[in-house]
Amino acid sequence: MSQVRHPILHLRVLAPEGVQHADERVFCRLRRESVAVAECSSCNRCDAITAGPAPTVDCSFALPEPELTPDPDGERTEVGTILSGGTDVVSASASLVDALGLVRANDFRSVSVVGGHHLLVGVLHERALYELCRKPGAASLDVTVAMSRPLAMHESTPVRSALRFLASAHLRQAAVVTSAGTPLGVLRDVDGLRWIARQR
Repeated sequence: MSQVRHPILHLRVLAPEGVQHADERVFCRLRRESVAVAECSSCNRCDAITAGPAPTVDCSFALPEPELTPDPDGERTEVGTILSGGTDVVSASASLVDALGLVRANDFRSVSVVGGHHLLVGVLHERALYELCRKPGAASLDVTVAMSRPLAMHESTPVRSALRFLASAHLRQAAVVTSAGTPLGVLRDVDGLRWIARQR
């Protein structure tokens, strides 16, 4: 049996009524997919759910065979396993001005936009937000006027494939989504490269 620590990934949604803590998930290394933390609490492999600045779900189970074999190039390790913290997103009904405030406060280059059921529907780029917010009447507009088509990767995408995806799309970062299409986190190219460097 192995002691496995899964970082809790928080989904925080900026909506017209303020920031909402919409979801808490972990990428389960046994199931090889993300699950709700509430589901973890009823799992007989769950030892503890710890709070603090870096909350985790701590489990005990026999690691699957692929996890026991080194993967220095990231050809098998799912991108969901290297995420931490979660992600901040913007509701499609939020205002441009509020979205710009979120981007400025967190020094984001882009931020995901979610619609109903917190499914990914678009992305806001910092430059487009700045340009639109300088125009008259910007305070009355919602984020959909500045939204671009989202580019995202599935949580089970291998790290190496995720880096190839970012490079081919000329992106420094992209959203990581669940099978349902809900944002789970953000992968930056530097995070993937650092992970590979540590494995080697």
